[in-house]
Amino acid sequence: MSSDICSLIEAAYKGDWSPLIEESKKAPGKRWAEEARCSGQDIDIFVPLWDGPREDPQIVKHKLGSSLNRPRNLCASCPSAVAARCLVESLRDDDEFGIRAGLLASERFTLRVAWQQRVNEEAVQGALQGNTTALSRVERETVIARFAADPSLEPAAVARGLGVTHKYLLKLARCHRKKSKSRPTVPVHGTDAA
Repeated sequence: MSSDICSLIEAAYKGDWSPLIEESKKAPGKRWAEEARCSGQDIDIFVPLWDGPREDPQIVKHKLGSSLNRPRNLCASCPSAVAARCLVESLRDDDEFGIRAGLLASERFTLRVAWQQRVNEEAVQGALQGNTTALSRVERETVIARFAADPSLEPAAVARGLGVTHKYLLKLARCHRKKSKSRPTVPVHGTDAA
């Protein structure tokens, strides 16, 4: 794997997705995969039999040994923009299997979970301002939570941004407030607790 894609992946592991996403944008359009080194190769070598999302990567590497050399070397020779796009696409599609951007499925598991929990602040702000955009479940919940907490937000704009009716948005906000109130609070134990 190239050092460029390694640094992008490392940043993503630390919660900073922007370098990976920005690099992936350098491989635009639907034909980005034609630039990949795996294009035209036997796809089976990129889906190792013993690799899966819940496997231990070290055990997988030990079991598969040198059979991983060819697919990983091909990934390492990919342009970093293509490798980044490959990884981003696999995360967006929640791809559980196969080698993507040089990472085994078992190595991508943590990234997949983190991707599902990430919040794209631009998308959330856009929805709050009335711009309709595709939102993940977590982003949608964030928009609803912010609307429920901030009376200065324009309901019609937020409803438009979420693609729902004004009435339904108000119902979502009420449900959110109700759920927030019913959540048990965890007591803080200090040194002066009696």
